[in-house]
Order: sequence, then structure tokens, then C-alpha cells
Amino acid sequence: MAVIDASVYAALVNAHEKEHASSWAWFEQARAAGESFVAPVILLAEVAAALSRGMGDPTLAHRVVQQLAHAEVVELIPITMAMAEQAAEIAAEHRIRGCDALYVALADQLSDTLVTLDRQQLERGAALVTIRAP
Repeated sequence: MAVIDASVYAALVNAHEKEHASSWAWFEQARAAGESFVAPVILLAEVAAALSRGMGDPTLAHRVVQQLAHAEVVELIPITMAMAEQAAEIAAEHRIRGCDALYVALADQLSDTLVTLDRQQLERGAALVTIRAP
């Protein structure tokens, strides 16, 4: 299992992203190996924002979010108080943005790898969990 960050999912669905090909290759290889994917439920809002802002296409953002919410490609995990408190601690101690700290906290709680394109997560989160780029 892998925790997948919004940066990776947005790159998967946006062929114009510079990391689209590498993200897609990783995703296909991981799926072929039987790997499953999880993310905090904020993935929906983060992907919507990335696509709407990045592509200027709110219709696409809505469509992708609906597919993400219902396709079961990524298991969306609710944010509990324990996860929120852990993310707050991570954000404060490691200077990681709040939403990004939730992905790190989830990976830590699940003893899982976080897959991200976010440089800050890659550099600062590595002190806490296994993190890799696709």
C-alpha cells in the first residue's frame, strides 16, 4: 500500500503536467504489482484546486473529483482528531504545510510509504516516514 499525495494524482490525470509520464509509469507498475493506494479525504479538494487553477477548467476538476470519489482507485481515509493532532505536530516541528502534513501523518499511522512530487514533503517528511517520488 502507498499513501498517494495530491501532486501525484494531479499529475496522473493531467497530461500537461511535466511529471505526468513518470507518475503514470509508476502508477501502472504499482497497480500491476497489486499495490493499493490510500490518501486522506482532502485529496478531493486538493486535486480539484490543482486542476481548476492549473488548467483553468473547473468542469474537468469536477469530473475528476467525481471519478476519484466513486472509482475506488484510491481509498479515501477520513481525518480523525488523532490524525489532525499528529499533522499539527508534524507541521510545527518539521515546517511542512498543513495539508501536506496530513499525508505524512497518514503514512506514519499506516507505517506506509508516501509517494509525492512535493519537494518539501520529500525533504522534510523523510525524517518521519519513507517518502519517494513516483
